[in-house]
Amino acid sequence: MMMKRIIPLFSTLMAFIMMTGTAAFASTGGAVGNKTDYSNINHWLSFGGDKKNSVDVFVIYPTITQSTDSADRPYVRIDNQMMRLIAAGWLRENAGIFTGSANVYAPLYRQANGIDLDSFAYDTFVPIADKTPREDIFGAFEYYLNHVNKGERPFIIFGHSQGAYLATELATTFLGREKYRRHNENLIAVYAIGFSVLESRLKKNPALKFSREKDDTGVILSWNATAPGEVSSGAYENFGTWKRGALVTNPITWKSDETPAAASQNRASKVIAGDNISFGMVSGYADATVDKQRGLLMVTSVDESKYRSLSPRVGKYHRHDIAFYYSSIRQNIKDRIAAFERK
Repeated sequence: MMMKRIIPLFSTLMAFIMMTGTAAFASTGGAVGNKTDYSNINHWLSFGGDKKNSVDVFVIYPTITQSTDSADRPYVRIDNQMMRLIAAGWLRENAGIFTGSANVYAPLYRQANGIDLDSFAYDTFVPIADKTPREDIFGAFEYYLNHVNKGERPFIIFGHSQGAYLATELATTFLGREKYRRHNENLIAVYAIGFSVLESRLKKNPALKFSREKDDTGVILSWNATAPGEVSSGAYENFGTWKRGALVTNPITWKSDETPAAASQNRASKVIAGDNISFGMVSGYADATVDKQRGLLMVTSVDESKYRSLSPRVGKYHRHDIAFYYSSIRQNIKDRIAAFERK
């Protein structure tokens, strides 16, 4: 039997798959429309680990899989083995951000299929994400709050790309509901990276504010790393992750003003394999300047000719929104936890 073609969206994770000798997996079961049971440990990538930390982080992975299997349209099934494998690889790649700071809870979820990436404008993607993906993430978070956290520990929400949109929905729509508003008291911060956050969405949760300082809490942060050529050509206006009016955080200074931050101020970048560059932890690599008019984060110190875009709908730095500021994010999480504990 010929296997359906399933393609990972992250080249570093393709390298991981090649090293393990795994080419593709068949999907089984899990009809779209059925609620995902989050009391089932198999529906979690991570469920707190050793639980040694006094803080939790709820992590939502990005769009990672393109599947041509008709059963994965428009949403990749929860038991799609390739999605599970690549999501686990993505989590391992970013786990160092949370090590020693927070217990990691990361649910699997039925996400919008990346095979449709080229058709994802912001306004067409949001109605898709607001159905099955949001249903799963809301269900997982509700299970986490009711059966794990129980209002007893502070927590962080962290997501990238499609995961950032869903993280924003948790922070605004979910935590804005009267039933769950009390949990805002334990919210340290929401890192919604690689997808625009709009002021209009924040109004759904009066307790939530956009971050202005490196250690304010009960806040949401967001940025879309963008290359100069994408601004000069106007390409950014086609990005499905971007919406005019986006609020932007500088992930070096952690302010929202337009003061430039030099690459030398950035702690270290995790330069990822897959582009025509060497990779590893590199200091002084990526700078950052907020462009408030366009709602973008400008990165000028990186040689953009060495990077490519996955699609006209995403920027060439989209896969690197976290990696460019890896160590700065790790330190900022520690700073915000410390600030919360001082309250």
